[in-house]
Amino acid sequence: MRGLVPGLASPSPFLERLPGVFQDAADGDFLPRFLQAFDASIAPTISTLDNLAAYVDPRLAPADFLDWLGGWVDVAPDGGWTLDQRRDIVARAVALHRGAGTLGGIREAVRLAAGPDAEVTVSDNGGVAWSGQPGGEVPGSDDVLVTVVATGVDDPEVRRRIERVLRSVVPAHVPWMLEPPPAEEGT
Repeated sequence: MRGLVPGLASPSPFLERLPGVFQDAADGDFLPRFLQAFDASIAPTISTLDNLAAYVDPRLAPADFLDWLGGWVDVAPDGGWTLDQRRDIVARAVALHRGAGTLGGIREAVRLAAGPDAEVTVSDNGGVAWSGQPGGEVPGSDDVLVTVVATGVDDPEVRRRIERVLRSVVPAHVPWMLEPPPAEEGT
């Protein structure tokens, strides 16, 4: 929420817009003091409008505006995300929506949520299988599984964040599994 900004000067004070006869201080200082109250309340609005491009840029927007921008592009990062992560996901939202359901899109979304070391594998090669006999058995399996291996999934907050991302980018008919990385030998 925008409000008064202490010390923010109005770029066009109301007193300067009045005819010279009203600007004369010989009549006392009531009018200048009276108009300063309006200048103080209108200055943040003028400043916001002058800097509107910064407000709609996810990399520059104030934190409270960033959540509002996320609503525009159907991205609602929750409280578990850092400010930089929230800025990044809102800035990449259109590309993430474009890639939703694809292996590349799933990888990108998971890496934003879980970190760059997260591994995403799909048990489907994307190929086509057929039988040489009409009505015969098709070789292979048509089961598809998305497996995500990410550090920190033991933390409920991290796990919830990654699961939320997976539910939004993995096709509804495709099962997925979230696992911690395998323990290193000797530990």
